[in-house]
Amino acid sequence: MITRSRHISKRLYSTNYLAILFNAQENVNQLLESQDRSSYILAQYIPEPVRNTYLAIRAFNLEINKINEGGSNVQSRAARASSQMSNTLGVSTADLKFKFWSDLILRVFTEDSRNETDLGEPIAILLRDGLKHDFNLDISYFQQFLQTRRHFIKNNSSFQTVNDICSYGEGTFSQLNYLTQGLLLSPSISPSVIRLLEYSTELQSQMSDIAAHIGQATAVSSMILGVPFYAQSRNQITLPVDLMTSSGLSQESLLRLFQGHIKDSAEENQIKEALKNVVYETAITANDHMLTAKSKLEMARQEIKKIVQEQPQDQLLNKFSKKWRKGIPDSLYVPTMAGIPTSLFLNKLEKCNFDLFHGRLQKEWRLPMKSFYYYYMRLM
Repeated sequence: MITRSRHISKRLYSTNYLAILFNAQENVNQLLESQDRSSYILAQYIPEPVRNTYLAIRAFNLEINKINEGGSNVQSRAARASSQMSNTLGVSTADLKFKFWSDLILRVFTEDSRNETDLGEPIAILLRDGLKHDFNLDISYFQQFLQTRRHFIKNNSSFQTVNDICSYGEGTFSQLNYLTQGLLLSPSISPSVIRLLEYSTELQSQMSDIAAHIGQATAVSSMILGVPFYAQSRNQITLPVDLMTSSGLSQESLLRLFQGHIKDSAEENQIKEALKNVVYETAITANDHMLTAKSKLEMARQEIKKIVQEQPQDQLLNKFSKKWRKGIPDSLYVPTMAGIPTSLFLNKLEKCNFDLFHGRLQKEWRLPMKSFYYYYMRLM
């Protein structure tokens, strides 16, 4: 269990608002602990002052991902309710939920952060608290995330090519990575790293590229891992249509497979073998993005070394650079740790021979140990 952040300056708040903040913190922690173990575990590497804000960002991702139109199965209760509302009011339940979150995020960023009014939503409360402390948060990343997810839902959660999944990843997971990068580069958290980045637009570009590649790799991996869930609960297949077609598969055949409607064992085995090929071809793209991110991290390490050597007169830089593990400051490395779960999944997927029915694939217990090792060694 991670340590609950105690970074709540009592002199900034009334007693009532302290209680509101504490309850919001507990709510978000419990949500992530139960539904997003990876983010919950990796939160221990986030500096304590900004940890609650980071957890709010990750909880925002969870809540938005819960929004759907009830799946493409028109017989489902959720789909019928959404369709009826759409026909009657011209909007669906998903439309209303996206509007709620869009309006709430806008309120967080436009209202005076010193306002202690209870926003009624733990995520919003913690985000506003981050703004109150002048932490770096950019509303455009939240808005892009919402826009991309809404487009995904409206297009029936399907992708024609693996590049479409990558585009989706750029609009979602990469946005979360950009938010984390910005958060850890808040002036009160990383003044020496901000100075470091001011010396090199190349380093700025490298770190942004790393976040983008990790986000795209995460999206592809998530869509592979989520195939059984989407097929069984939402009547959707999240693998690239073009790869399925080239392997002789259709969305209908995969839905029948995952929903247990195929009785002929020969047909079932044939579909499973073709599916392995599709998963393999899709996973190649995720792996390529992770390899590129790793390469750029090493390039960033060399760029940091060069900057420090070229700026011997900068006392702030020289004082703190001696503490940077393996030559990379925490504020630049820790956001890249979002790629560790993806790396572990891709490694396990290969060991499972790209078989989505393999029992070991859905279980991951190595992250606590691996994340510490990767953090210590500055790996990805």
